[in-house]
Amino acid sequence: MIIVQFSGGLGNQLGQYGLYSEYKARGFKTYADLSWYRKGQTDDGKIDIRDIEISRLGLSVDECPKMFEYFGGNPGLRRYIRRICVGHTYLEEGYKFTPALLDVKKGYVTGGSFIGDEYIPTCSDELRRSIKFAGTDSDYIKKMEHKILQTNSVSIHVRLGDYLNNNSLYGGICTPEYYKKAVSLIKEKAPDATFFLFSNDVSAAAEMLGINDIVPVAENTGDKSYLDMYLMSKCKHNIIANSTFSWWGAWLNENEDKTVCCPTTLLNGYDNGSVYCKEWIRVSSQDT
Repeated sequence: MIIVQFSGGLGNQLGQYGLYSEYKARGFKTYADLSWYRKGQTDDGKIDIRDIEISRLGLSVDECPKMFEYFGGNPGLRRYIRRICVGHTYLEEGYKFTPALLDVKKGYVTGGSFIGDEYIPTCSDELRRSIKFAGTDSDYIKKMEHKILQTNSVSIHVRLGDYLNNNSLYGGICTPEYYKKAVSLIKEKAPDATFFLFSNDVSAAAEMLGINDIVPVAENTGDKSYLDMYLMSKCKHNIIANSTFSWWGAWLNENEDKTVCCPTTLLNGYDNGSVYCKEWIRVSSQDT
């Protein structure tokens, strides 16, 4: 038995679902631990209410028995039961591809977002086929999708909001200089590019970028935020943030001639540029 712990937002959930699916594809009895979403706060005590959103993408998991869950009840007793009945606990190392996780045949897998093609060598094609976004028939989505499909469209994802509360981990990676360089690279390849702006603070992001004739995507808020990922995936090219959310938007882009610009790292303090696909263009946030 293998149990994969799910935590965080939709981008993280998709990475965890990918590894979960990889184990399934290899023939292992695999379950998901969703107890983090009933916990209601982070390890440092801050409230962090999140939802399991993969169902909005047509995905489902087999939940593990409650006795094996990480959160809830007596933590010491649960840890003992997991160790005896499930086996060793495996962690992702440094938020980057950890080869040992693909060798797991029994155990509890946690501590990561599991982002990258290397985590899904067996199931990547099936994963793409399985993802079906709900809610794409709304008037707003249809209107934006039409604009995206009729232009040489480029998504730009600027993550503000919650990222500003943890600047030491997320800050200084996708700076205005990063976006300026990425836009220049895209324009060299696509002079007729139309840029579509995705952000959790569209007004502030537009002011930061200072790009003329940018198209804001502003109505996918709250429980509709996942539809930004859908529209990103329909763009012909992508400029992503240091965010697993826009990572998946770019990964799901099926344009064979796409150009994807990504930052050199995902998080400060970690050497995890390997999470980005090999053909994506790494862009530094530095001035030189």
